[in-house]
Amino acid sequence: MILEAIMKYIIEMFKKLKSTFVNTKFMQFCLFGVVNTFNTAIFSQIFVWFDVAENLSAIIGYILSLQIAFLLTSKYIFRAKPTIGKYYRFLLSYLPSFLVYVMLHAIISENVDTTFVATLISVLLSGPITFAIVKIYAFERKENKKGKE
Repeated sequence: MILEAIMKYIIEMFKKLKSTFVNTKFMQFCLFGVVNTFNTAIFSQIFVWFDVAENLSAIIGYILSLQIAFLLTSKYIFRAKPTIGKYYRFLLSYLPSFLVYVMLHAIISENVDTTFVATLISVLLSGPITFAIVKIYAFERKENKKGKE
């Protein structure tokens, strides 16, 4: 009886994970993630060329690329009107990913030659976490569905 309930719970959780990550929105998010990773790396490299410290350049590049990411995510993935409320929730949604990114970038940049490679690896590892948070918190909240925003 208990084992059956546990198995049923596991199956339901697997279905939820599958519906969250195996869909068109996630694939679009990954595609735009590639664009955003490229933007982050380019912005970071530009600041490195101006003799800004690598880790600070990475942070600045990440923050600048979020502006583009918000507009792309709003318009093309969730087909939502960009609002200030969504923008703030979007930024908050990226906070866990940002912290993971900064930690990984600091570790990886010590072991690779370029900011671009460190940025690429860091973003790839933190991307799925970000998608789940952005989807649930920034764009698919109950009040958004009711049109209160």
